[in-house]
Amino acid sequence: MSERKVINKYYPPDYDPQEAEKQVRQLSKKLKTMQKDSVTIRLMTPFSIRCLKCSEYIPKFRKFNGKKEVLPEKYLDTIKIFRLSIKCPRCSSMISFRTDPNRGDYEMEVGGVRNYVREDEKSNIRADETTEETLDRLMKEEEAMSRAEEDNGEDKLQQLELRLAKLQQEQEDDEVVEALQKASYRRMRRAATVDSSSVSIDGPELDDIDQIAEEAFKRKAEEQKLNKNVPESVPSDAKHKPQSNPLGIVSKKKKKFRRKC
Repeated sequence: MSERKVINKYYPPDYDPQEAEKQVRQLSKKLKTMQKDSVTIRLMTPFSIRCLKCSEYIPKFRKFNGKKEVLPEKYLDTIKIFRLSIKCPRCSSMISFRTDPNRGDYEMEVGGVRNYVREDEKSNIRADETTEETLDRLMKEEEAMSRAEEDNGEDKLQQLELRLAKLQQEQEDDEVVEALQKASYRRMRRAATVDSSSVSIDGPELDDIDQIAEEAFKRKAEEQKLNKNVPESVPSDAKHKPQSNPLGIVSKKKKKFRRKC
């Protein structure tokens, strides 16, 4: 009995127990799934579905414990196609849909119908097209996209020019508005000064009045200069004429007394 029991075991120098445990788990999982055609997985619905049996509404991104199955056919002989199956939460009927690599979307098979259909699904893409036909279609789509980008570039230049012209016009309008505001502010200040001095003026404006006043002051100054330059001439008759006494003041003359010797 003691010969069958192994007490001493050999462990190599590079032995990692965590890595060995991970490899054992992966191998056991692979052995379980190798014998089954379908695998139970956790998935979310990629689109909203309506059950055909009980008309139950299944929203998008709802989680289910579903099954995944690899189909024998392949897209372009290289890309795998999967079938995903779930159960209706109300009537437990089977609803299945499959991947569609040709359009980059999913395709309903049995048990339900999509509530929303994309526009690109209405395009004329055949499910049985060959590799050459697919390449030709992709080349044509690329050329159409490049032409559209060129047209969009020209349109963007035109839009930029129109935008610049609009900005320039707005700037000119702002300058005109600012000038009008300054003019109205000046008028309001003039009106305020007139009201404060309580002077009512009918007729010419304030600028004309200032000019008239300056001219009057100049005339007055010239007249004063002329009067200073002309000497005062006393007439001869003024000596003999009696001086006028408008106030009626009588002045008494002092008598001169001569001393008798």
